[in-house]
Formats: sequence, structure tokens, C-alpha cells
Amino acid sequence: MIYKFNITQNIYEQLLEISKDKSVKYNSSLAGNMVEEYGLLKYCDVVEPFIIKELSKIEPLVTYVKNLKLFHPNPLNLMLQNFWVNYQKKYEFNPIHNHGGIFSFILFLQIPFTNEEEKLLSPGVNSNGDMSGKLSFLYTHSDIRGGIKEQTFEVDKTWEKTGLIFKSELNHCVYPFFSEGERITMSGNLLFRNDTPA
Repeated sequence: MIYKFNITQNIYEQLLEISKDKSVKYNSSLAGNMVEEYGLLKYCDVVEPFIIKELSKIEPLVTYVKNLKLFHPNPLNLMLQNFWVNYQKKYEFNPIHNHGGIFSFILFLQIPFTNEEEKLLSPGVNSNGDMSGKLSFLYTHSDIRGGIKEQTFEVDKTWEKTGLIFKSELNHCVYPFFSEGERITMSGNLLFRNDTPA
């Protein structure tokens, strides 16, 4: 349950501007092994309508939320719980982790390499599993062996102005890359809004 979507130019430009706000260090709230991670909570109201709109276009996700009505009286009343930006540099990485909430997203603003460029620098280029710079989601097999299945995305420059929405409980990681430059991504989590009257 991982879905890719496009970011329009005007939204992309807004996100780039928001990403420059480095006033709130957020490392202690995140799993990333990165120097630069910043909280953007004050922009939740700006970004939330865009994310909800994109999610609402994906029928399987809408159906999934509707089926959660057993646990919540108003299943479409989602809100953006938190929001942050990662500036990933060469050798930095995001270890295996998952998120809170119902859905999470990743917005790809800047990727400093193409797959071809990264392969020229990757120490694993001749292995049978070169993972340099890749984003992976990990699942356990449902068979008796209980092995791990990996769904890998080769995220490079062609992914700029796109995003992914997925169930927050999905384990995922970002492997280190070996190119120069910064990989700038934004992420956040959606959960049910508290609709109890004030």
C-alpha cells in the first residue's frame, strides 16, 4: 500500500521555500542518522490541504480509512500530526523504522544524483544487491519461513517533484549515497483529528 503522486510546480515552489526554515532542530524526534533534520510543525496548516487532497485521489487508501470506522466515528477527518525536512548528505542514512499515525508521506524536493551517476561511486556496484541511495520498504513473508521481503525504489533526480503516501506502520529505510550534494525530503504523518467539541 505505497502510492506515488506528482507535486505541481506551485506547490513545489512553496515546499522549497518552507524547507529553508532551519530554526527548529528535530533530530531527537527522528530515527535519521543525519546532521540536518528540522521540524516544520508551524507549516502543517499550509501543507495539510495538499496532502489530504492527494490522499483522497487514491481509492484504496480512502477505502482503508473508511473501514477504520469501527475505531473512530469520523474516519475521513484526517489531520497532519507532524511535519519535518531532512537534508541527507553523503554517507548519511535513515535506518529501518516506521511512523506513528495512519498514513505517512515523503516529498522529494531535491536528489543530487542520477542512478547512473551514483553507480559510478557506489562500493556495491558489482554486488548482487547494490543499494546505494535507495529507499526500501520491508515486510515479513506470510509463509512459515518468516523471511523479509524488500520493495525498493531507485530514487534519483527523476523523482524530484513527486511524493509517496503509505501506511505509517510500514518499516522502511534510506540507504547512504556516495555522491556530493544534498537529498532534501519532507515527511509527515496523518492521524484522525480529534472531533470532540471544544
